[in-house]
Amino acid sequence: MDHWPGHRPRWRWHGEVQRIAPHPATPTQIRSVMYEIGTPGSLEASDWFDELALDPEAHPVAMGTRALGDRPWLVADGHRDHELAIKNELLASRRDQVLYATEHSVEAATELARLVDAPAAPAGMHPIERAARSVQEDLCLLQRLPTGWHLDASCLCAPTRWHLQEKVGQHIAVVHGPVRGYDERITTKVDQLFDRLTDRPVWRRNWFLMTDTTLFQPDRAEHETLIPSGQVLDDIYIRSERQTLRRVIDDWIVFTIRVQQESLRQLLTTDARRLKFVDWVANVSPDFGVRRHLTDPQRAELLAGLT
Repeated sequence: MDHWPGHRPRWRWHGEVQRIAPHPATPTQIRSVMYEIGTPGSLEASDWFDELALDPEAHPVAMGTRALGDRPWLVADGHRDHELAIKNELLASRRDQVLYATEHSVEAATELARLVDAPAAPAGMHPIERAARSVQEDLCLLQRLPTGWHLDASCLCAPTRWHLQEKVGQHIAVVHGPVRGYDERITTKVDQLFDRLTDRPVWRRNWFLMTDTTLFQPDRAEHETLIPSGQVLDDIYIRSERQTLRRVIDDWIVFTIRVQQESLRQLLTTDARRLKFVDWVANVSPDFGVRRHLTDPQRAELLAGLT
């Protein structure tokens, strides 16, 4: 990968690229984590579904950030041990696809590891990996350069149809591409938001309709699988990304991404929820719907299965 203006080479040691051997998880590394802001939090499906933006007229490309308030910065739930085991396996088997660490990000990553109370790690492990092995969230460090905010280091084990290697070093607008409407709508607003961030996090949610619950999904689907009406409750999942942003040190922020996913049957547990979701399915425009992976054929099957 070519380097970008203002960027220094990838994590190096004595002039050479350091090939850090994978480190197996230990009981200490998967212990419960205390967070600086709030207490260890748990958001089960009954909680996070109600945080989704289900206004069919709302533009899907919007910032939608809110103050975190007294909510926990990061959340842990019953999937914790399983998801940390998946991270460890990916860091061993797909290391170059899920981890990008630079030497000049060490200071920010060290502070991030402190914020998540990451346990001590073997010598040579980059602190962003140490932090990432301690939490369910994916972690992205962004640096303020003269040209704006750029993705500089990351441990990304649950991508939703994007490749880390294609985004590192890029301006945040490129990181969010290709998303129609992103650049012209909110690039300037995002830069301004990032410039104003403090150590008090803000958060937002993104979500998609999926038929595959694999956490590591970097590839875009050639076509969406059509689920018939009789199977939509069990075979269609909402994949939600709980995203937070906060400053770590001067000119560095962390963007956290926590994927949470459940089937429609597990989520639409009340009449109010079902009606709200059906209203979105029925009334969202084809253009807005496809950005959440809703095709017109699937819309028809969903309405037949849910009404």
